[in-house]
Amino acid sequence: MMDRKAWIILVLCGLGLVANFYYTSQNEDQLKVAQQELVKQELVEQLDQDSAPELITDKPTLPAKAKEETHTLTGKDGEVVDVVYTFTSIGGGVKTAEFPQQKAIYGDGHIKINQLSHYPVGALADDYNEIDGSSYAITEKSNSSVTFEGEIGNGIKVKKLWTLVPGEEAKGYRLMLDLSFKNATGEPINLSDYGVYTGTVAPLHGKEMQDKAGWFYYEDGSFEFNQHKPFAGGWFSSAKPVEIIKPSSLEYAGVNNQFFTTFFMPKGFQVDSVWATGKERDIQEDEKMLKRWVFTMGLNFPDQLLQVNSEQSYALEVYMGPKSREIITQVGTHTDAIMNYGWFSPFATFMSWALDIIHGWFGNASWAWGVSIILLTMFIRILIWPLHNKSTRTMKRMGKLQPIMKEMREKYADNPQKLNQETMKLYKTYGVNPMGGCLPMLVQIPIFFGVFKMLGSAVEMRGASFLWVNDLSRPDTVWEVFGLPINVLPIIMAITMVFQMRLTPQSGDKLQRRIFMLMPLMFFFFCYNYAAALALYWSTQNVVSIIQTLLMKNIPEPELQEKAAKAADGKPHKKGMFEKLAEKMEQVQQQQEVAAGREPGGPKKPENPMDQMKRAKKPSKRGPKTGG
Repeated sequence: MMDRKAWIILVLCGLGLVANFYYTSQNEDQLKVAQQELVKQELVEQLDQDSAPELITDKPTLPAKAKEETHTLTGKDGEVVDVVYTFTSIGGGVKTAEFPQQKAIYGDGHIKINQLSHYPVGALADDYNEIDGSSYAITEKSNSSVTFEGEIGNGIKVKKLWTLVPGEEAKGYRLMLDLSFKNATGEPINLSDYGVYTGTVAPLHGKEMQDKAGWFYYEDGSFEFNQHKPFAGGWFSSAKPVEIIKPSSLEYAGVNNQFFTTFFMPKGFQVDSVWATGKERDIQEDEKMLKRWVFTMGLNFPDQLLQVNSEQSYALEVYMGPKSREIITQVGTHTDAIMNYGWFSPFATFMSWALDIIHGWFGNASWAWGVSIILLTMFIRILIWPLHNKSTRTMKRMGKLQPIMKEMREKYADNPQKLNQETMKLYKTYGVNPMGGCLPMLVQIPIFFGVFKMLGSAVEMRGASFLWVNDLSRPDTVWEVFGLPINVLPIIMAITMVFQMRLTPQSGDKLQRRIFMLMPLMFFFFCYNYAAALALYWSTQNVVSIIQTLLMKNIPEPELQEKAAKAADGKPHKKGMFEKLAEKMEQVQQQQEVAAGREPGGPKKPENPMDQMKRAKKPSKRGPKTGG
């Protein structure tokens, strides 16, 4: 059995899960109405109305004779590829990156990156609201590279060479951009006035996990992930159209959604600054459109002057692809941080590694990921089986102490301190550790969050089917009743959780037991609209735990015996934590009794008669006059 503090900790953890889920889903809707006009007002004040087209939303204005020319890179001839790049002469960059192995949620197409932007990835940017949309000429092209040449401003010649990074580990998701400037303007120019544009990675659907979408950068050994707060404002800060960072040692920067990302890695130079901005866009969710944030960034070149008729070249590696841990970790030294597992990164990383190994046993079978999740869950439960066994036996022993503890609560109803002291002494006498019953739950908390973080970004779950589930990355809705989706796996999870608790030895008072029984309801609402993969993991865990508990019923009940002062070999018994705590509480109680005029463990000393008379004659304080 767990003591009152342990129950409070457990319930607070559950309430924290629900609060986190509620806040994440509601935060944007609460801020949207209040901040929308403020954003518009600041944009009007700060942006020149005669400047270049507004970022993302408006198409660039082209000369009358300009015509868009496109070129496609796959790196392979006549083979199934993982990504298809479509380059455009308007801006001289990647118009879209399409993933033939990733089916779009709505329609018959495939997932595309940068689809909501009118400017290509790799376009030059004077500022966050001045993206280069000029026309470039394609001077060379092949199945693995393309070269653009053009002119910006008044005589700045630009050449861009895009090349697919070779190697099987790259899987086609990596590009190398070699960019050169030649100053033909007649005066020096500062190259920090120019940068490269990352494009957008919009949510795939309206109910995608918003805490996974944002913009990020890595500098000085630290990974920074941000979302819409700078652009939406808050209670103590106003909204601003752009966030500018001056990194000292940038390794990479980019944008992402729940499953895909685009980021740039400067090669051989340090950027002068990085800027980021975001806007709310209409994202489809079934038959309606929802407002969701879409972000973009820019990396400005070093602060250096380019003299007249001089040239300067820069190289950047660009990744446009899925947030797959197996692939991302091979791109750069610290790119594993892009998975953004947070505090539970060690657990999530291990779970992802183990899940990949198990999945490898089944090849490319359609049901492989579902079975892999089930097997991973079973392995975890087997590993913590000794803890589960010890926990169940401890709770049974605590249950047998309930009659004694009930008498103690009645006896010391007016003396909580004495009740705590006697309770600790009871634990010491029978050698019971009250925290032993909740130890498996405490161990499962980081494991649960690790699996939750891992499955939340596991692009491998997209489109993976299992039994009636069509997509393990989305809720397993089978039908709707009056507009309410019926998700089967979360219902199974809640039912098995209740059954599991019914089999668990009951402990604590009525209030504690009632609070504990609310846990299935809290987890039910928390997981109801999350990925089916997470509900599958939790449901499997409940079923395995039920089987383990039923097996435990065949083990003889533990006997409740007083703990011997000495062990069988005659040596003094080694005191545990709760025994030492009980002795400490007893010493404190004795000191308080002495200070109160009582013998330790005895009744209070009689008061002097003269002191009683003085106290009786002492007038009581009169309250303040209140008038008529």
